[in-house]
Amino acid sequence: MHLAALAAALIGGAAQAQLVYLGPVDLNGTGLGAVSTLLTIQSPVNGSFESGAVGLSIINEQLVTGDAKIGTSQTQLRSLGEVGIDSAADLRIVFNVVEPGNGANGLVLSELVLKIFSADGDTLFTSGAFASQSFADTLTGTGKSGFLFGLSEADAAAAQQAAFFGDFSDNRIGLFAAAEGATGGPETFFVAEAVGLPPVAAIPEPGTWALLGFGLIGLMLRRGRSRDE
Repeated sequence: MHLAALAAALIGGAAQAQLVYLGPVDLNGTGLGAVSTLLTIQSPVNGSFESGAVGLSIINEQLVTGDAKIGTSQTQLRSLGEVGIDSAADLRIVFNVVEPGNGANGLVLSELVLKIFSADGDTLFTSGAFASQSFADTLTGTGKSGFLFGLSEADAAAAQQAAFFGDFSDNRIGLFAAAEGATGGPETFFVAEAVGLPPVAAIPEPGTWALLGFGLIGLMLRRGRSRDE
């Protein structure tokens, strides 16, 4: 199975919810081997685009594709029990970037899709379409800091129902990621608990956005009339 096929498999699945960017985090001692790294990717020589995935093959074996680095400390499916995640609300993904220029070089994370498999290889949960995130400053790289992603409260509830029931400790986490403007690397993604990290901000529902939009339009019209009087 090549990367495009695996990416499609990662995006498809049962319950869906989008990973959201929560903000930068200052974490020390998070280098390879020190944390539960899911995925490590690095752009090819003379390239600036990188993508890779870790998932399951049709025979329920780990499958690493694309620009992902091979090695248990670099790319590895992780069980929920192994990483100590007891609920979807506690699940965080930390993105660490290693780019030249002492962090001055920017990077765009164009794809980030998380998947949870059962011990038997069934797809229990897949995060939805990812909103591309641009990082003008890539901070200090692997082992020292990163960018934090998680599920909103509503999405975490959906993931909880889909993948955190019964004896879920053997359920495994996979990941697909793609980045543009990457000229260094490697970039890593690891699992972290919510304890001690920034909380997930409340994400307004579509109806709330609509009400906000109508309110802004009304305010603009009112201001326009005031100027005319």
